[in-house]
Amino acid sequence: MLSDLPTTSESDTTINDQQQQQNEQMKNRKPSLSDKGSKLYANIQADYAKKLNVTIGGEFKQAFQSALSQQCHYWNRQQILYDPYLVEKYLLPSTTATSQHDIENDIQPRQCVIILGDRPVQITIRRAWESLGLLGKTKLILALLWSSIKQPSEKELREWMEKILNDRSGKSDLITKAMEELNKAFPTLKRVIIEERDEFMVAKIRQTAEALIHSSSDDQNPKVIVAVVGAGHCSGMLEKLLSQIDDRKSPEKILSNIVETKKRKVQNDEEVSSQVTDICQFDYSCILEGTVLTQ
Repeated sequence: MLSDLPTTSESDTTINDQQQQQNEQMKNRKPSLSDKGSKLYANIQADYAKKLNVTIGGEFKQAFQSALSQQCHYWNRQQILYDPYLVEKYLLPSTTATSQHDIENDIQPRQCVIILGDRPVQITIRRAWESLGLLGKTKLILALLWSSIKQPSEKELREWMEKILNDRSGKSDLITKAMEELNKAFPTLKRVIIEERDEFMVAKIRQTAEALIHSSSDDQNPKVIVAVVGAGHCSGMLEKLLSQIDDRKSPEKILSNIVETKKRKVQNDEEVSSQVTDICQFDYSCILEGTVLTQ
């Protein structure tokens, strides 16, 4: 019936007009000092990545691909169809092939859920900027300008990376020294960028573990959580994980204190409050065949 077909109502047109106006306002809005600082920092990161011939966030992309590969093994064993074209876009070549060792030993592939457990970068940037006074903000912008002009050479960067990667103790002197220097120059930034994110990720691990405990019905197949984090967070997260074993403070209580900004509060902002209660999980439905893909 024609009446069942979707039509464009006046309310839809009004909403679209409002969205267009908001987009135009965002385009015409003059970038704030924090916006310029964020862009400057992103450019410095991009320059470092180019010198090292690496992709920013490449290690997390590899972790995502490994998790998705394991899920594909599970789908193959369960004869669940998925879209090979979309999987190829996400995965490296041949990562979906089941290993000969698994076949010979009849190892049953297990499902692998991908949880995005870090605090959204927009919240971190906003809280970092709000933690600084006028002098601190000026000092930070000047430091970023100086770092963009006087960058280390490609050789110096590679030597620095190799020292970190070759340190199996997880307590690299270089990282410790970098954290000490950051704390000395910008103590509030170290708190927001490093320590708060340590707390956020540990809280999300605890929330995920609690969800698995309450949802698990297979005692013979215990659940495993693999957390992929940057080297600078390892020691801090481990310390917080151990200290929170006997801590009665709930993950939600910890999260509510480190996701708010001056303009966005947990009580009256749905997106911010979701950071406290929700576990953000990658949706595999976009890859499974027979599902409707939406933008």
